[in-house]
Amino acid sequence: MIKPFLFLWIALVVLPLRAQKNEGLQMSPLLIDRSFQEIKNPIILQDFFQKLKDLENGKRDQITIVQIGDSHVQGPYFPQYIRQGIQNKFGNAGRGFVFPYRVAGTNGAVDVKFKASGNWQAVRNVKSDGSDAIGLSGIYLETTDADFLMEINLSASLDTVSEIQIVSPHAKRFKLSTTSQKNILEKVHTTRTYHVKSGDYLGKIAGTFNTTVKKIQQANGMKNGNLRAGQALKIPTGLSENKLASSTTFSDLKSLKSGAFKIPGGIDQLYVRASKKESKYVLDGLLLNTNNKGVIFHGIGVNGTKFSDYNKFPRFFDQVAALHPDLIIISLGTNESFYDSYSEEKLKSDMDFFNRQMIQRGMTGSVLLTSPPPSMKNPKEINSTATAYAYEMGVFANLNSWAFYDLHSVSRSSKAMPDWYEAKLTSGDKIHFLEKGYQLQAELLVESLFNSFSDYNK
Repeated sequence: MIKPFLFLWIALVVLPLRAQKNEGLQMSPLLIDRSFQEIKNPIILQDFFQKLKDLENGKRDQITIVQIGDSHVQGPYFPQYIRQGIQNKFGNAGRGFVFPYRVAGTNGAVDVKFKASGNWQAVRNVKSDGSDAIGLSGIYLETTDADFLMEINLSASLDTVSEIQIVSPHAKRFKLSTTSQKNILEKVHTTRTYHVKSGDYLGKIAGTFNTTVKKIQQANGMKNGNLRAGQALKIPTGLSENKLASSTTFSDLKSLKSGAFKIPGGIDQLYVRASKKESKYVLDGLLLNTNNKGVIFHGIGVNGTKFSDYNKFPRFFDQVAALHPDLIIISLGTNESFYDSYSEEKLKSDMDFFNRQMIQRGMTGSVLLTSPPPSMKNPKEINSTATAYAYEMGVFANLNSWAFYDLHSVSRSSKAMPDWYEAKLTSGDKIHFLEKGYQLQAELLVESLFNSFSDYNK
């Protein structure tokens, strides 16, 4: 039986990172409950709304928004469409925080892409026991290779980037450079060295290292299978890495008094390099600024993370505070709902600790908590725990002077996840959403925020 009004049609031309709000959006009542689409406790956001008003009236140049979350925020689309919606109305002061997620071995943004040479070690906050000094990105990223090269590719869809600031406990160990040469980093297959032993033959060696005779011969330029004891062989690892393709001349950019680097016009490719030889290089991310009037938006997310994972790292909260946020959007709660050993009391305790960390650092202004979107624990089981946690998050927000947006109820709770899936708005895991699903959720949130701002202006 076909369910009435099941499908949500989005009549828009998808332009990467430039999509405008779709005026012809037709929303299925099986997916969206408009009765929950509001910012609760909007009085908490009065200071932020006044700053928005000052920005509109030319009394203020920039406003900073920080969104902190899990995989829904690490993935590009949810924060992207929130950022675009707000910046389309109030001006684009910058793309804000970016991080080389792919260098860290995970998924990342599509408008700013990274690749790097050198051996980089990465630890996510969710995997750390707390001994790693994890900062703003929620991921510890380090190399000891002083000759590393990290390439940054800026999409043409971005507004012109005027300044880039490197976030690191020792930012002066890095510099930004440009070059007129293109494609200077090339991907090469890696090998390990094996010394032939008496009795070895190529088939035996290939089996030992899970490769093929042909690949070993190609790696060593061999025309036959003759071997001798003690011979050094290159064994393909099946992995690849980026290597500098040729000798390259770089032009180093000058840093400003603020420590940021001024970016020349027309530059879409930059390189992070070591400014001098040091024992290690720790990179927490980069901040992209247009120097225009408007809103700068920092989206910070880590796959699989929970409140408790951020709570382990004081340096994370220190660096968030250093951004001087005018509004903090907290989008967590999904991963907590997947642990059977977790509880509502543990959730409240973790949120309380998170809040206290912010208060200790003077982040006592406008905070907006969003409940987790709907999800399923497996293909047949609705995640009713997420529904219960969404309610508790709303209660916590009310008791602790946070504004609250009930994304879970707006999306008709976890029981509606099969409908979201049938509407082709979620991925196959029925936890994460496809681009149009995230776009819809973001636009509803932004619309609610604007409605509260309009009420403030009355």
